[in-house]
Amino acid sequence: MKEYIKLYQKMREDYYQKWGNYSHPENLTDFEKLNQQIFEEHLKKYNDSSNEILKTKLYIDLVLNRIQYFAYYSAFCEGDFKKLNNALWQNGRYYLLRGGMTPSGTSYTGNIIKGIFTCFSCNDFEVIQSIIPHTLPLLKGTYYTENVINLLHSIYYKEDERLKAVMEKAESFLTKKKLTGLAEYYVRFFIFLAKKEVDGISECLQKLCESHQKQGYPIQKIDKCFIPEIHGLYHLVRFLDKNLFEQIKLPSHKCFLKELEEWQQKNNFPKGAPFYQYPEPLSDANRILQSPLPLIHLIHVDGKLVIDVEKFVEELSRTKMES
Repeated sequence: MKEYIKLYQKMREDYYQKWGNYSHPENLTDFEKLNQQIFEEHLKKYNDSSNEILKTKLYIDLVLNRIQYFAYYSAFCEGDFKKLNNALWQNGRYYLLRGGMTPSGTSYTGNIIKGIFTCFSCNDFEVIQSIIPHTLPLLKGTYYTENVINLLHSIYYKEDERLKAVMEKAESFLTKKKLTGLAEYYVRFFIFLAKKEVDGISECLQKLCESHQKQGYPIQKIDKCFIPEIHGLYHLVRFLDKNLFEQIKLPSHKCFLKELEEWQQKNNFPKGAPFYQYPEPLSDANRILQSPLPLIHLIHVDGKLVIDVEKFVEELSRTKMES
């Protein structure tokens, strides 16, 4: 936590030296001033617009994204793990919203994987049925993200016959040359989870901590300091099988906060809640964040199955209006 605080402050000063202003708030007052500035400069002109889809996109891109680093920094400065749990909830939801509305050449992007596992880290498992619906077709398994989704779908919905086909795809994927550590150990984790192999699961959690440290640009040092996704995988084991969870060995790495897990155990793994309530005139951000997540729909584009991003934003905009 001390390292994260130090890196955040350095990131804040580096930005100031380069651009002459502070983009990363130091405290809640700064954060609120920044939000107000964003509203005045970019959002106010759309206040009376009937284009709810455009407004939804703008709020996700310009408002909800601003809390990513600040939320963790704020929680670490106070040593407040309840606040951190809520920061994980809000960031996890943001990543899913951003991933669901961003066109991509793959069915599931790294942003969505990051969002799902970050949600798991604060015990928010409701997202599974929206982001990985029961009706989801079997994905090709070309990328690690597709294999992870295939495996998680089969494990969660207890589809043993489908799991056999999914496992074959995953094993085939692991024979590829030049796999990154992240790709390999995310897939291996779910294979071991399906088999309920304690040692394999424990090893993958440790290897994922190490693999996250080897990422290059655009990943920064601060991104490697605290990895919520690994906490999410650890909590997923508990959600699926408490007996198996009791046998798992915690990763031994600085990016995995044992203090957070001690707090989770003591408080019976509580589900996170919104980290920050946006005041008027930014209350649309609250409605977007707290609306039920739209169901993911896949469509064929240029021979590939991809997320129907337009449908995702349309449904999100509609449910926002109803909430």
